[in-house]
Amino acid sequence: MTPVSMKPQLFDTHCHLTWKESGDSAENQWREARESGVTSMTTIGIGLPDSLRARELSRSFEGVHATVGIHPNDLGPREELPTLLADLAAHARSGGWAGIGETGLDFYRDWCAADIQFEGLQAHLALASELGLPVVLHCRDAGKELLSELNNFNQPFSGVMHCFSDGPERLDDFLALGLHISFAGNLTYPNASPLRDAALRVPEERLLIETDAPFLAPQPVRGKRNRPSWVRHTFDALVELRKADPTELASSLYRNAETLFGCSKSAN
Repeated sequence: MTPVSMKPQLFDTHCHLTWKESGDSAENQWREARESGVTSMTTIGIGLPDSLRARELSRSFEGVHATVGIHPNDLGPREELPTLLADLAAHARSGGWAGIGETGLDFYRDWCAADIQFEGLQAHLALASELGLPVVLHCRDAGKELLSELNNFNQPFSGVMHCFSDGPERLDDFLALGLHISFAGNLTYPNASPLRDAALRVPEERLLIETDAPFLAPQPVRGKRNRPSWVRHTFDALVELRKADPTELASSLYRNAETLFGCSKSAN
């Protein structure tokens, strides 16, 4: 399918096409995105069945890439963790992935104990390093702790801080680790001044955009279930914020995403 839009092509680096409560089929969301000029997207695994479904989509739809991972809120009880992480490793090593995750730390909710989250994060980081894949990092109310874990990891890794929300105060620390920084629809919210300050400071070669669909719909469609095609709202806000040429910025963002996720190498 050739997109009919003449707008700059965009890459939604983080969405959840497999989410059962998205309100629409993955195919419809993919088709709408392509027609709007969002020609690539990464659908992110948050559990093993979900990840396997994401990989199926990546093999069925042009421009879709998949990651394998277990969200920190979904790691389960301690007694099941060794088996869960062994299964994660087996699936990760089976190939066809553009990245590992999402993983990270989430202290906003108390669904999973901190020590289990730490162990899950380290397992994902080890797999990302072993396989040469980027890690997709989730962080909520845990910036200090996540930085500590990443700094103490003694193997090389690449990755992205998805839906960056820490504001400018920790931005330099995450950049110093070589990470990309991705901004979602919350960049467009009226009360997001600290986030916009951070988005101004990210070097262009480390910058990414995403929807986190079906979550975090941008301001013009806030309150609705988010869709990959709506990443353009975040892009438009970023263009205005950085006073950038739209074509040049879109090209940089797309190139950054392709480089990070090694799209030419991932199996489709």
